Amino acid sequence: DVGLVLAITGLTWAFGTIIFAAIGDKIGRRPVIVVTAILAAVFSWVTGFVHTLGSMLTVRGVLGFFEGGPWAPSVSTLVEESPPEKRGLTVGYLSACFMLIGVAIGPIVATRILGAYGSCRPVFYILSIPAAKLPVIILFFMHEAPSIAESLRMRKSGEKKVIYHQGQKMRLIDVLKFKNVTVSTANSIPVMAVLWVYTGFSALFLFKVHQFNMGQVGIALAASGVGGCLGVLSMGGLSDHIGRKTAMIIAGLLCAASGAAVALLPVGTPLGVFLAPFFFWGFFGIGTFPLYLGTLPTECVPPECAGTAASIPTGVGEFLGASAMPALAGYLADKLGLVAPVWMTVIAGVLIALISLFYVETAPQKVAKMKIKPCGDDYLLPPFRGKQPNAMP
Repeated sequence: DVGLVLAITGLTWAFGTIIFAAIGDKIGRRPVIVVTAILAAVFSWVTGFVHTLGSMLTVRGVLGFFEGGPWAPSVSTLVEESPPEKRGLTVGYLSACFMLIGVAIGPIVATRILGAYGSCRPVFYILSIPAAKLPVIILFFMHEAPSIAESLRMRKSGEKKVIYHQGQKMRLIDVLKFKNVTVSTANSIPVMAVLWVYTGFSALFLFKVHQFNMGQVGIALAASGVGGCLGVLSMGGLSDHIGRKTAMIIAGLLCAASGAAVALLPVGTPLGVFLAPFFFWGFFGIGTFPLYLGTLPTECVPPECAGTAASIPTGVGEFLGASAMPALAGYLADKLGLVAPVWMTVIAGVLIALISLFYVETAPQKVAKMKIKPCGDDYLLPPFRGKQPNAMP
């Protein structure tokens, strides 16, 4: 049942991400973020009232649809607003907040509420309160990125904004012609498999296989959350210097190594020994987020299309990696034991590294140091090359 609930949430998140990103690129990203965040908080609160599996699937499905809304408009705005040499670090800050609050602090708070009330329902009631307040803050303090603000200004004056890339007109759907968007879309499946299988099954693995109590499980998950928080900052910032591609390969391999360490530790291993591999599992696994979902797909497209470019990998990752993978992990856990999902994340880490070999570098500082710099055609898929002037996007 856990795998099924995760799967339906990931499935609807996929559709919400792509739909709301396209809407944000057209009518403005700020209102999309505000409205979807408020509705996500509402359905998080409603989750506390459900009593049947069917009701849970329905509510979490609607929740996933609206939860998918804020990411792509947020990251595309940050990429456009940030200094080019600090884009990886800037997007890392966004991901770090998610990890710090959602994965590091969240499990501790949730398990404490669960222990205090003896039921999971108050968890949803209480945690939906700050979730509903944040969109109000965004409404008053966030401004639109320059490209979107200009599009809105032209629309109000009756003009039509035409998006160009190297002299050629572009539609939002044309982001699929860019190689990094396609590679990130492929990479989204193993990366999201790491995230969702880990978050959905690592707690059960520690609780049932290693017999830790819920408080201890919360500490282990918090360690991975702290690791993820530091990882997105470190890998995002590091990628500004060594390159996005190199950072992705390193993160994938070390994520696999950390997952293998968790799987191989014998029953009876003290909790303290688990903290290090859980920390690095989060550090390198989640450390890929500001790269494959942020800078890599958005730096090679016009800023007006950046939200859509970020949403494609996110949507496909949620659809396949976050819906099919948890369901597969649940099946394997039933057949082979709860260690099977952990080994799935190991395989996923190796796949991340292999797929990342196909990226075209976009980090400005790294590209500036390359003897043979990628040109405009290099950022396009082979069928679309040779049709536009050679120049950096």
